[in-house]
Formats: sequence, C-alpha cells, structure tokens
Amino acid sequence: MEKWDVTVIGGGLAGLTTAAFLAKQGLRTLVLEQSSRWGGRASTDEKDGCLFNMGPHALYSRGQGLQILQELGLDPDGNEAVLGGRLVTPNGIHALPVSARELLKTTAFSFREKLEFARVLTKVSRATLPGESMHVTLEEWVNQITSQETVRKFLYSLFRLGTYSNAPSRVSAGACLRQFQISKGGVRYLHGGWQAMIDSLTALTQSAGAVLRTGQKVTSITGAHPAMRIHLADHTEVETQSIVAALDPQVTHQLTGKVPNSHLAALCERLIPVRGAALDLALRRLPDPNINFALHLDQPYYFSNHSNVARLTRDDRHVVLHLYKYTSPDDNPNAERDRKELAEFLDLLQPGWRKELITSRYLPRIPVTYGLQTVERACSNGEETLVSDIPGLYLAGDWTAGDAMLSDAAIVSGKEAAEHILHRKMSLATSIPASSILKMESSKERR
Repeated sequence: MEKWDVTVIGGGLAGLTTAAFLAKQGLRTLVLEQSSRWGGRASTDEKDGCLFNMGPHALYSRGQGLQILQELGLDPDGNEAVLGGRLVTPNGIHALPVSARELLKTTAFSFREKLEFARVLTKVSRATLPGESMHVTLEEWVNQITSQETVRKFLYSLFRLGTYSNAPSRVSAGACLRQFQISKGGVRYLHGGWQAMIDSLTALTQSAGAVLRTGQKVTSITGAHPAMRIHLADHTEVETQSIVAALDPQVTHQLTGKVPNSHLAALCERLIPVRGAALDLALRRLPDPNINFALHLDQPYYFSNHSNVARLTRDDRHVVLHLYKYTSPDDNPNAERDRKELAEFLDLLQPGWRKELITSRYLPRIPVTYGLQTVERACSNGEETLVSDIPGLYLAGDWTAGDAMLSDAAIVSGKEAAEHILHRKMSLATSIPASSILKMESSKERR
C-alpha cells in the first residue's frame, strides 16, 4: 500500500493550489482526480476551433487569487477587460454608466436618478469593511441607502456581476461590497481560456514533486490522522497522514459515511449552493461589433464577448460569446425556459446572430459555489476548513474562504488548507507559523 504525507482529492483550482504549496515544502503529496483531465470548473473545452470556459470566467486583477498564483511563480497570460457596454431596460438599450461621465450621458436614468446614483455609488466605493454591512442582507442594506427603485435595480445588477449570485434577501451586504470594491481594480480574461492557467499550475505542482493521477474515483474515506485511508473504485487503497477534500461538501460528507449530527452534516445543512445558466456561443462574426458587453436592469442577464480581449479562437475573425443567467436559490429550475430567455436577450443586442452561429454549448445548472456568503456565514467565526470530528481531514473550495469569492476563494482556500497541514507538522519542531514559512520560502525562490 502506498503511503503519503498528504493526499488531495480533487484537481481543480483549490486542490492544485494546496498540492503546489505542500509539495514545495517537501511533503509527499498525491493528487487524485476522478475525471480524465485537470481543472474542474476551471477547465476549457475546444469546439470547432473555439475555446469555451465553463461559463464566463474572469480573474480579478486585485484579488487574492492572482496574488497567490504570483507567489507560486505563475502570472496567467491575458488582457484586462475593457470597461463599457450597454444596459438593457424596458425602454430600450442604453449606454452602461461605468464612470461619472457616462452616468451623465446615459439615457437609462432620469436626472434625479443620476444624482441619486452618484451619491449611492460614492457610498458604496467608500464603505468600510468589515463593518455593520456584514450583519445585514444586501436587500436590507440597499433599502437603507436609497428609495429610488431604478437605482436599487441597478445596484442589484452590479452586485450580481461581481458575486455571480442572485439572492439579495440572503447574501451578506458586506460580502457583496467587498467584492464590488475588488472588481473596481479590473478583471483579466485569459488567453487560451482558463485551461492554460490550469496547465501551468499542474506543471508547477508536478515539478515541485507532487504525484498527480487522473481517472481515480474515490469511494470512501476512513481513519484519522496520522493513519487515514482512501478507498478507490478499483479496490485499491491509499494510506496517508492527512487528506484535503477539494470537493462538493455533500460528496465529502458521503465519502466519510454520511454520519448524522457530524461536523460535515451540520456544514452541509447550512450551506446554500449557488448555480447559474450559461449559454456559450461561437460566431463567425459579431453582427454589431460595437456591443461587447451588456447587463439587464430588470432581469438577471449578462452578456460578454470575451474574445474581444482574449485569444479564444483559432480563426481571428471568429468570436466567443458568453450569456449567463444568475439564478436564485429559490428558483424552480427550468432549463429550456432559461435558454430561451438568454437567446432572446442576445436577439436584442445582436440581431441576426443565429445566421453567424458556428457552435454552442449550454450548461443549465452550472455550479458557482457550494456555499452562498449568507449573513450567518459572513459573521461566523467558525472554521470551515477543518473537520473537527475527523482529525486530519481538511476542506478546500470556493465556499470555504470567508474573505473571498469565486476563483479567488478557491485559490485562497487551497493555500489555507496547506498552511493548516504545515502548521500541524511543524508545531512540534518550530514555533514559526506556517504562513511565515511559506512567505520565507517564496522570498527565497524569488532571490
């Protein structure tokens, strides 16, 4: 039976980040991925010479995720998304006000609404975090700062854009404000899709000494630190001191026996998954090349031409578009309805697009995160990375990092899981925190 210091289950952003940090510190690290490739929701498919991410993806230029990747020695290649676009309202298509000048020029709002929105946007930009806004829902906070219904709707559309969630009556206002402030630093669309970043992270992890294996279906997890076992579908076993489960928490709960009243049972009970509907399209050309981005004021719709910024096609004349519906946790899923709505949204923005269609892909229930940043979770001091009743089991994923969202949270959680394991391993030999050890090692490598 093979024996490892740490085994990571899941080869997405969180799992690979964990393995990279651990392997760099000399721990015998194994990564098991069920599918035939790496990346999970950060993987990219190629169809007819066009590269499709798993729905619209952007890397925040000022986010913790990019900082951590750079700490590891990676700087994903891409370009900053261009600000500007359209706002669709019941009265037509207007300029999207992304600056004070464009706010004055747009026909989407009345003069009174423009003054109110300028006042509110200043407050949003200057909000002190963390603060009282962490303790109220987004709906409560928005109702407190403005009485203008149109301004409220536009704020919701901006917060949907930053958080990929559509649950204003549940999500923490402070968490949304923090994400909005980060997004003001810009976002990067990646050349070659996100698979290019995953491939670089995979290569780095392997060069650091980790062993990576695809096609490994885990059926159960047993034991506790330092004698844990992972049982695989091919009836083999892996013996390891610690395990990092970079998986859907419900799956991790199932792998550990689905014990009632356990840490994982309680965690799964309070988590609210966030999902969305993604329609990805490749066109021979864009009917209206002047419209590359749009939001809807009243409906949770998003449109973006990512190939306007990043290299995503083999033929430079072709374009890759992403349409997205931010679905609510309270919605009744209806795949055909959502697809029809997104196609009709594109009809408004790009009439005649159907004649230019090369290929498409529809993901009706794509996971965004397994845990919405509710007020309860945003204000909780509880540790979600450590499984208290299974020593040696750690969790990683975009739902575990309390001070980050989306891909940033996945990468942050991967580093945090590594720090926990290193702290446990080093605690008897040194009083230096694991975070300091990682920083010293990173500084040494840069020199």
